[in-house]
Amino acid sequence: MVRIDDKVREVITKIKLEEAAIAHRQNTIDNAAPEVSVAT
Repeated sequence: MVRIDDKVREVITKIKLEEAAIAHRQNTIDNAAPEVSVAT
């Protein structure tokens, strides 16, 4: 039973870490300054 609990906890931790990484990438995209080039 303890092994199962540890495995569940490990899987949940991996999911949370991946969700945090996805959120970080999305925030990086959202906060990026737009690149504007003006042709003269």
